[in-house]
Amino acid sequence: MRRIKERNLKKQGNRTIGIKVSLKDRSLDVVRYAAYAVSDAAYVFIKPAGKSAVALEFAPKNSAAAKNLPRRFKEELNDEQKRAAIFDSNRDLREFMILKALAYEEIPPAGQQEDSGLTPEQERELDALIAQVESEIKKESSGNKVKDPLGITRTWEEKYGAKTGHKKK
Repeated sequence: MRRIKERNLKKQGNRTIGIKVSLKDRSLDVVRYAAYAVSDAAYVFIKPAGKSAVALEFAPKNSAAAKNLPRRFKEELNDEQKRAAIFDSNRDLREFMILKALAYEEIPPAGQQEDSGLTPEQERELDALIAQVESEIKKESSGNKVKDPLGITRTWEEKYGAKTGHKKK
């Protein structure tokens, strides 16, 4: 792994910390994400420094943050490099999961039967219960009307009439 060069710069009386990072081992995105991670402690400026390097200039927000800033940036840079490697190694899995989610089929493919998880005996028992409930619903809904002296079961239209669309004057 390449060493990160650190140097202190004087700029308009403010203390700034300059770090040069080689892009041979790391991508620019990795450097940018690591710089963003330390942006709570310092303002960060990224400039090109040749064909295969960038210079980062940190302007600490307070003097306490300036002490550990180079060490913290180096740690974030290493962590971000690991995250990028993991992200790249899982690319195929992520693409598969996204395609699977977007290509969701509600109807099972031909030849496959949907498994309810019930045994044949349980399915017969469930069908019998469904038939029993359906027959009871038919019995209740046919013929034998229960008296409703308070008019609780009447619909709005039965009680107040259908809406005509005319406004009363």
